[in-house]
Amino acid sequence: MIGFISAGFNPPQSLTKEEMSFLRVSDTIIVDTYTSPNYLRSFEGRELTFASRERMEDFEWILRLKGNVSIVIPGDSFSATTHFSIYQQAVKEGVEIKVFHNASIFPVAATRLGLHLYKVGPAVSLPRFKGRFRPVSPYDKILENFRRGLHTIVLLDTEPPMRLSDALDELQWMEAERNEGLFRDETSVGVLSGLGMPNEKIAFGNMSTLKKWNEGDVPFTIVVPGELHFQEKEALELFRVRL
Repeated sequence: MIGFISAGFNPPQSLTKEEMSFLRVSDTIIVDTYTSPNYLRSFEGRELTFASRERMEDFEWILRLKGNVSIVIPGDSFSATTHFSIYQQAVKEGVEIKVFHNASIFPVAATRLGLHLYKVGPAVSLPRFKGRFRPVSPYDKILENFRRGLHTIVLLDTEPPMRLSDALDELQWMEAERNEGLFRDETSVGVLSGLGMPNEKIAFGNMSTLKKWNEGDVPFTIVVPGELHFQEKEALELFRVRL
């Protein structure tokens, strides 16, 4: 059997009892190390197989393993399409499957700020700029959500984990390219750092202020609010940063 272990925000503390029981009877424990920098690093002295993005995408070796296999994934198992691809192929080959669910950045990043669940639009990934690789497609997707009144959860590059100031600089570079008024210095966004971990930090403020805010640590998540209900406005003010 292959068990898809959704590890939540702070493994091993965030593992459920059901997940821990399956891990204990697993012959092989594979840990996804690319979805989030906060992945499982130890479990009751067991030997763990740490898998990069490339190893997870070239997953035939997983299907050839004998006995019970656990694939431990930060957050919830199927937030990343790679993991569902493994599931899909396993089902086709008649491999027995068990899926264990847990907390995910979707939609908790928005609801933790007090934003309404039904107004969360499609998430956006923000890649790290490298040389001439400077895509503006994330900006266009956020803008589309914003024009529809929807909030956007922005996931930051994890290889290596992106600092908040770098992410905000990238968004404002895109603003200079697109000039739609989405990310000016006075634009307010939400920031979550180490969500679900002991060092969790939550902030809301304009971009110029958040660039100076240095209380958080990786992994960071940015939430760009869309049209706000008065309850959402009140909730966001609980996290307002004023330096």
